[in-house]
Amino acid sequence: MKKILLISLTFFIVLSGFIGATKKNEQPNILFIEVDDLTAKYLGCFGAEFARTPNVDALAEKGVLFENNVCQGTMCGPSRNSLITGLYPHNLGFYENKELKALPKDVWTFPKALQGEGYETYWVGKCHIRPNTKGIDATSPTERKDVAMQQQMGFDHVYQSAGRVVVLKTAKKQIAKGKEWKIGKDAYGDFLFENGLLKKFINETDDEVPTTLNPDTEYMDGHFTTKAIEQLKEYQGNDPFFMWVNFSTPHGPFDVPQKYHDMFKPEDMPEIIDPASEQFEVPDKLKHKINKKGKKGTAKMRAQYAATIAYMDAQVGRLVDFINTSKFSQNTVIVFFSDHGLMTGDHGLVHKTTLYKEVLNTSLIISYPKEYEAKRVVKPTELLDVGKTVLDIAGATEEVQNNCPNGYSLLPFLTNQETYQRPNAVFSEVEGYHAVFDGRYKYIHNPKLPILFDLEKNPEETINYADTNPEKVGEMFQMFNDWVQESGEIIPSKNREALDRKKMEKKALRKKMNKEKRKKERQAAKGK
Repeated sequence: MKKILLISLTFFIVLSGFIGATKKNEQPNILFIEVDDLTAKYLGCFGAEFARTPNVDALAEKGVLFENNVCQGTMCGPSRNSLITGLYPHNLGFYENKELKALPKDVWTFPKALQGEGYETYWVGKCHIRPNTKGIDATSPTERKDVAMQQQMGFDHVYQSAGRVVVLKTAKKQIAKGKEWKIGKDAYGDFLFENGLLKKFINETDDEVPTTLNPDTEYMDGHFTTKAIEQLKEYQGNDPFFMWVNFSTPHGPFDVPQKYHDMFKPEDMPEIIDPASEQFEVPDKLKHKINKKGKKGTAKMRAQYAATIAYMDAQVGRLVDFINTSKFSQNTVIVFFSDHGLMTGDHGLVHKTTLYKEVLNTSLIISYPKEYEAKRVVKPTELLDVGKTVLDIAGATEEVQNNCPNGYSLLPFLTNQETYQRPNAVFSEVEGYHAVFDGRYKYIHNPKLPILFDLEKNPEETINYADTNPEKVGEMFQMFNDWVQESGEIIPSKNREALDRKKMEKKALRKKMNKEKRKKERQAAKGK
């Protein structure tokens, strides 16, 4: 009997090891390439004839392009923290970048779940994730956040920066105080300082001054690409990897090397959607930042933006070329997407934090030619779906996938084997305003005026059909109500009151300083 038990136990252990090894062999590597502020209609694969995006277009040609994938938050922080946690912005009260200091320490994330499935996990690049750093003992702010990303967010390896805009502001403050850059504030800032490049970075980080930093090793996204490739070259593990590479471009400033600006002329940019064509009163909440550049200035800005996208595409090409010529070439799923888009003059707006399609579309492409047939998916999907999708790709059980608070796996679109589970519509939000999109109609729920766009009749989103189609308004309002019931209570911004108070204090201080300045000028004039 003992012999039988021993043989059975030995067989079970061997079988378990075999199953584990088989699963690892079947699990593909997963490479995320996330870019910042990319508007889909500036990509060739989304119809832009003026674009210079051959590498992203090649991914789309061989991959699955989701024409109507939408972000849930309309700024970097809300979108990215929503994606990694599977929570909607309203679950966190996080609608704009400065509104949430830290995620809960025990929050679920899909990279942690991937670790549980045997993946070695990497974060490389710009980071708007908000891990909770309270109580973490570290020698520098960078190390503290690195440790928090490892312990709470689920990354074995972390190389991160707050982005070019933050590095620039921090560096200028230090110099204004007569100090040098303090090592430990930001990984990219540290790299610039240690290599004698910080002053050049400061002088050239401007829309009007193309950079002379080496585009592949010194400029931020080239530096991140090089770091990512170096880490994958060094990886000798038997486990599959998940790497999340985050570019800062095409987020401004549009200071890419001159050769990319030479590709575009302002007069070649397409016409903007004129705000004068809007046949309804647009709520102030959807007009976050008004464009004041004029017709010529807007065309120039759009050409600069297109140039920055062309540079971003070149870095995508470097990553993809490395994968295609490496030992990972036959077993790596590449997922390309943006956190959200950017207004570049359409509807008289710049920046983001609005619910027009220029901001909501995420340019999602999933490429794995070995297994997934190339196609275009028109059914609306959410960026939140990506978390559950990669767990499905990794072979996670239904129980593990169900730990993801929201989202539906996109694997049925990739394999043509099942039915996409999401009912009816997808959702995006800014504080107080919620968009419901079913593929043709977009309903914007707000306290004052219901808005209904019919993108089949009016793709420019300039006409409100709410009065002429009240039945559709009622139907989509019910979808909104069902979504709120299913996804959880809508939490207002936790920091909005404090932010508004701080804004008023700054305004009062500026007023006081200007008053004192004018007083001194009058006194000086009298003295003369």
